[in-house]
Order: sequence, then structure tokens, then C-alpha cells
Amino acid sequence: MRWTVLVVEDNRALADTLAVALGLLPDTEVLVAYDGAEGRRLLPQADALCTDLDLPRVHGEVLIREFRALKPGAPVIAMSAGPGERAGADRFFPKPYSTLVVRETLKGMLYG
Repeated sequence: MRWTVLVVEDNRALADTLAVALGLLPDTEVLVAYDGAEGRRLLPQADALCTDLDLPRVHGEVLIREFRALKPGAPVIAMSAGPGERAGADRFFPKPYSTLVVRETLKGMLYG
């Protein structure tokens, strides 16, 4: 199976670094959005979501709720520099985080 992972992060350097790391997973395509509105538009195309919580235009918690409604049971990872909270995600990573750890966590979520 081919997986499409959506990364939503307003810090472009962080988003791009995470996208490269996740793109190393087998059979994985990575979409990147730099704000919540762009992320919202791409949600229907995604099989998994990795999102910052504190985003411009649409908050990450809103994206998680909308993604859960579209794709119940699909993997969701939340990230934030603010106080740690899952916000409905399966996993939460406080910033700064290791892109390797996020990648391996998502790999386990996708491939069991």
C-alpha cells in the first residue's frame, strides 16, 4: 500500500526537514502545508497527519478533529512548542523533537 502523510507546520525549515525524514519511509508520499488553512484543504488526500498545534489561520486541534471525522482511525501525531497536550492525536511530541523518533513512531503506526 502507498501512504500519503500530511505535515502541517508553519515553521518552513522544520516542516521541510520533517517531510524529508518521513519521505524515507517505504511507499510514502509526503504533502506539506505551512498553515492550517492549507492543511485543511489537503486533509482529504492524507492517510496520516503530523501537525503542529499552534498554526496560523486554522488551529491544529481543529485539523485533528476534521481529519478524524474524514478518516476515523488514521494515524495522527501532534507537535507543539507549547504545553504538552494530545489534542485528540495518537501521539504528542514537544518541540524540539527528533525527526527520527517521529519517523519511527509513524512507521509503527502505519505498518504495525
